[in-house]
Amino acid sequence: MQTYSSSPDQPLLGVPIREGTLWHLSAQDRFESVMFSLYVNGFAFSTLDGREASVSLSPFSLIRNCRFQSGECSRLKSFKVSLQEPDPCCYFAVRSTEEREAEEERSEWVLGLSHTILLIIDSLLPVAELSCDAVPGSPLTQRRLLAGYLIHRDDAETVSVVYCELQAPIGPRASLVMYENELCNGSIMEIAIFETSVCCDVVGINCSCFVVEGHHFACQSSSERKLWLRALSNLKVKLQNKAPEPSSEELLHFRSAIRENIVTLEATQESRISRTPLLKCLDKLGPWN
Repeated sequence: MQTYSSSPDQPLLGVPIREGTLWHLSAQDRFESVMFSLYVNGFAFSTLDGREASVSLSPFSLIRNCRFQSGECSRLKSFKVSLQEPDPCCYFAVRSTEEREAEEERSEWVLGLSHTILLIIDSLLPVAELSCDAVPGSPLTQRRLLAGYLIHRDDAETVSVVYCELQAPIGPRASLVMYENELCNGSIMEIAIFETSVCCDVVGINCSCFVVEGHHFACQSSSERKLWLRALSNLKVKLQNKAPEPSSEELLHFRSAIRENIVTLEATQESRISRTPLLKCLDKLGPWN
């Protein structure tokens, strides 16, 4: 299991992949023109009077379109970059006399930023397929429904790559179990899932993050997130309906349905791009050690 820094003050890597003029909402609550540069792991901007700032993004950074309700700002096509929920965040905007042109330019910037976040996620996750089958010889995994590598937000400045396994219910609860890797030799954390548990997505452009009982996870794509959330939702429905514990035959049926979704998902996944982590590796282990 590897832990990484998600601090926003890490060095930006390589050369800019896109540059242009944007408007930045300053500390004085007014928009000022800046030269904006997008990098493979974050962005930098500089003002006309020479002030500079740089921000490295993390798997849990969020990009959202937004709109100001009044004044001069309401005529700008704005977007928000959230580094950590709920704060801090940065506001930027596109200005143009043609509304359609401004919309298109904003769309290009937010898609570029969201793609950068997905690149960071891609660089941290091992190359491994999702699984719905138990590990031979591992009794811990006999109730597996869905398993794969996810990124877990440990705290405000660290994330860890863990192998997560969604397990079928026993009595009134199901479980999301975390392991160091796909060998599943011993669990490092278990999240109990009850009929009232909160399992939800996180709103953002091309966002692949979701939350399970206060634990934040990021996966390789928004399509994979949809698969995890669908499996979690189906489990909660069974718990709410007080369904009996599934038999071995029923587990095979559940896995067959999930396997079809995995095959469909993997047929649409893009090839992996980065093999080098875009965040700083840390020697420390996650919060469970």
